[in-house]
Amino acid sequence: MFSGTVEDLKSFMSVLLRGELFDAWEVTEAKVETFFELSVNGRLKKDFFEEQDNLGRDFAKWGEIKEIFFQAIKGKRLPGMLRIVLAAEKERTGRILRECGKEKEEAGAVLYLNIRYSANGCQVISGVSHVGFTLDKSLEYAWDTELQSFLKENKIAVSTH
Repeated sequence: MFSGTVEDLKSFMSVLLRGELFDAWEVTEAKVETFFELSVNGRLKKDFFEEQDNLGRDFAKWGEIKEIFFQAIKGKRLPGMLRIVLAAEKERTGRILRECGKEKEEAGAVLYLNIRYSANGCQVISGVSHVGFTLDKSLEYAWDTELQSFLKENKIAVSTH
């Protein structure tokens, strides 16, 4: 598991809330506390959509809901807390599974990015949801490496613990 502290909070929040970098990532859950609490379960309500709207996914994408969070956060005062759990895009997950030779046994695994903001700063934490029980950590190591490279390539400075 990779864990780090975001060094430039203002820049990171701009990328997260106004940029497109995470738009294709799925939101499993998100929560912010300001003068009210906003909590989102990202699971799509399939009965809301028409039958022909087969989305091929179970969760909302960050790009579809980030404006709601931006509106809740914007202003002079910082939120008391922000927590977002994003699942990496299916293409990225599939590529990482193939690269570490786990595409068959770990098909259905989910790679997470947990973003946690509080008065103590903003942490980014990797996570993996395996299909079954395993002692093999190769997928976790591959995701940690990929996530760190992704953050670095996109100029998101993170200090590790």
